[in-house]
Amino acid sequence: MTQDAKLNSEEKSLRWMKYILLGVGEIFVIVGVIRQWPVAGKTYMEFIEGDGYLSLMLGLIIIVLGFSVRLFAGQEDEN
Repeated sequence: MTQDAKLNSEEKSLRWMKYILLGVGEIFVIVGVIRQWPVAGKTYMEFIEGDGYLSLMLGLIIIVLGFSVRLFAGQEDEN
């Protein structure tokens, strides 16, 4: 396998990992917001003790990991 082909396959796998993490994170955020509904009338303690808090925070963490997948792979962003 040549160097260019190896870099191209690594780029594709990093792109797929980013899309997968972003998609899973969005699903968790949507489920968390649905389970927390209505969000507007709650106090802080009611919000963090609600049913969807854990999935909402997990979704946000997964989205951040999706955006930083290049850093974890040891490559700098080329864009």
